[in-house]
Amino acid sequence: MPAEPAPHATARYAIEARNLRKVYKASGNQPAKEALKGIDLAVPRGSIFALLGPNGAGKSTFINILAGLVIKTSGSASVWGFDIDVNPRQARASIGVVPQELSIDPFFTPAEVLEMQAGLYGVPKRERRTMEILKAMGLDDKADAYARTLSGGMRRRLLVAKAMVHNPPVLILDEPTAGVDIELRRQLWD
Repeated sequence: MPAEPAPHATARYAIEARNLRKVYKASGNQPAKEALKGIDLAVPRGSIFALLGPNGAGKSTFINILAGLVIKTSGSASVWGFDIDVNPRQARASIGVVPQELSIDPFFTPAEVLEMQAGLYGVPKRERRTMEILKAMGLDDKADAYARTLSGGMRRRLLVAKAMVHNPPVLILDEPTAGVDIELRRQLWD
């Protein structure tokens, strides 16, 4: 695996946000929507943290800002000590995100999915842990099966494996137990 991103020397937090805001602009007859209203948050390294709130509260928007998928309106945020604006590549390399949607190409096998993801993150072939990760997620016996043949719980496991392929120090699970079998739920919380 690539070396774990070295954090800024003074970084104490895995995730930090200061007055983070996101306003989606008005569109057509829809008014502007304030998805995040000045979030202040500091998640210490090594901790397990839950971001709870009702649907539409901005949880996924917050995660997508950290992952570099949505541009914030104002404020600041960092992942593993890397400011998402100043060091976006290092911030993205420091985070693995498991989305709430089961978005896997049905014509790839789990092994191919992980190999492709590792390639996108620049993990050298000799450092890839594809089978090790699949085994840890209980998918080693499905490594060569098409993703379309996997159950919903197995697809969720594959998404977790995909988020871990570049060995990020921060792992974020958006709706982590949605569509997850009891066995994986226990593994995730252990």
